[in-house]
Amino acid sequence: MDETQQAAVAQMKEITNCNEDTAMDYLFRTNFDVEIAVRHFFEGTIPATMRDERTPTASTPSSSVTALPSPTEERTSSTSSTSRPGPVLPRYHSLIQFLAEFFTLPVRLPLIMLNYVYNYFFGVSTPVYAHIFDYLSKEFPQYDANKKSVFYKHQLQSLRNDLPTKNWKWLVAYIHDPNGSPDFLHSLFVSNFAEQVRTRGGVFFGCVMGSPDAAKLRPDSVFGRKRKSCVIVFVIKATSLTRKLMIEDLSNSQAVATNIDLALIDLITDEADRILRSREQNEARRLMEEQNREYQESLQRDMERIAKSKSEEEAAKRAQEEEERKQKETENRVEKVEKYKKSLLEDDTPSTGAHDLLIRFPTGKKVIKFNGDDSIEKIFQEALKSEMCPLFFQMHQSFPKKAVPCLPQWYFEILTLEELEPKEECLSNQSTFEQSGITHGSMVYIDNL
Repeated sequence: MDETQQAAVAQMKEITNCNEDTAMDYLFRTNFDVEIAVRHFFEGTIPATMRDERTPTASTPSSSVTALPSPTEERTSSTSSTSRPGPVLPRYHSLIQFLAEFFTLPVRLPLIMLNYVYNYFFGVSTPVYAHIFDYLSKEFPQYDANKKSVFYKHQLQSLRNDLPTKNWKWLVAYIHDPNGSPDFLHSLFVSNFAEQVRTRGGVFFGCVMGSPDAAKLRPDSVFGRKRKSCVIVFVIKATSLTRKLMIEDLSNSQAVATNIDLALIDLITDEADRILRSREQNEARRLMEEQNREYQESLQRDMERIAKSKSEEEAAKRAQEEEERKQKETENRVEKVEKYKKSLLEDDTPSTGAHDLLIRFPTGKKVIKFNGDDSIEKIFQEALKSEMCPLFFQMHQSFPKKAVPCLPQWYFEILTLEELEPKEECLSNQSTFEQSGITHGSMVYIDNL
C-alpha cells in the first residue's frame, strides 16, 4: 500500500472514526476515493463492487431522525406485521454494470422465473414477528422467564404513552436477524447489558428484522439488501428519535456493551453540558430582566420626581403669575380711584346748597353745602375731593350711629375686590339727603379702610 492509499485510509478513519479494516474495505471498492467512501459510509449504502464475504465492522454515527409511531400506526401494525418484505430495487453504480445486466437479462429471465415459482410453491417463507417476545417464545422458550427483565415489554408505539412517566432519555434498540448468529442475543440474558442501559437513563428495546418496528428504526436501503443484526442508539426528544450510533459488528458482546456504555456516557455529558448552558443562559436572562426591571423602576422614579418638580415649578409659576395678576389688578383699581380723585380735585367749584354738613376726616374736617333733594352720593364726591380723605373709606353717623349709604357701585366693588370688607349699608341706594335722614348741621365720619 503506497503513501497515497495510506493517507486516504488515515483520512477515512479520522472522518468516520471507523477501524482500519472498514476504511480499507470502503476505499478499495471506491478506488480510494475518500469523498465517495465517506458518503457511502454515513448513508449506510454499500458500494457496487462490495464482496458478500466481507462484513464491515463499524460504529456508524448518524443524525437521522425517526418519529415515534402515532396511534393510527398502532391499529395498522398488527395487519402489516404478517406481510412479506417488499422487493428491493437494484442500484447500478456504473453504465457498464447496467448494460451487462440489461444484455444478460434474456438469459437470466427464465432462471429468475423458475426460482420465483419454486419459492412461491415450495419455498418456506421466513415468519415475521411483530414483537421480539413472540420470537423468543417460539425459538428460545428458555428465556420466557427473563425476557421482560431484558427488553421493553411492548411495541415501539407504546413508548409514546410511557415517555411522560418514565422520563427516558435514550433508546438502545437491538434488531435481531433470525437467520443470523444468535450469540449476541444469548449474551443479553447472561450479562447486565440491559440493566446497564437502564442505569444510564435509557430503555432497551428489541425487535426482529422484518417487523414494522425494525423498519421504523432502520429504514435505510442497506438494511433491506444486507440483512444483519445491529444495535442502534437513539436520543429521545419529545416524540421523535434521533439516531446517534449504530453498531453492526456484534461478534464481541463485551466490546459492544463497552462501546454502548461509553456512547451513553458521552450523551449524558453532552446533556449535562446542555442543561448547564441552558441554566447559565436562564440565569443570565434572569439577571438581565432583573437589571432591566430595576432600571425601569429607577427611570420611573426619576420621571415621577421630574414630573413632581416640574409640577411644583409650574405651581410656583402659576402662583407668581396669579400674584402678579392680582397686583396688577390692584394697581389698576388704585389708579382708577386716584384718577377719579384727581379729576375731583381739579374741579375747584365749591359745593352749593341751603344746608351745612360737617365731614370729619382722620386728620381734619370739612364743611360742605347741600340741598335736601341732592343725591346722597354728593357726600362721597365732596369727601374724596379733599386732600385729607384716604383712597379707600366708608362713612357713618354718630347720633344715631348708622352707616351713610353714599358709596357708588363701582367704588364699592373696588373695596370688595381689595378685600377691605366694606359694609353693605354703605352702598348707595340712590336716595337723597332728606330720604337718608341727613339734615342741616349733621356730621358724618370717614372710616379709613
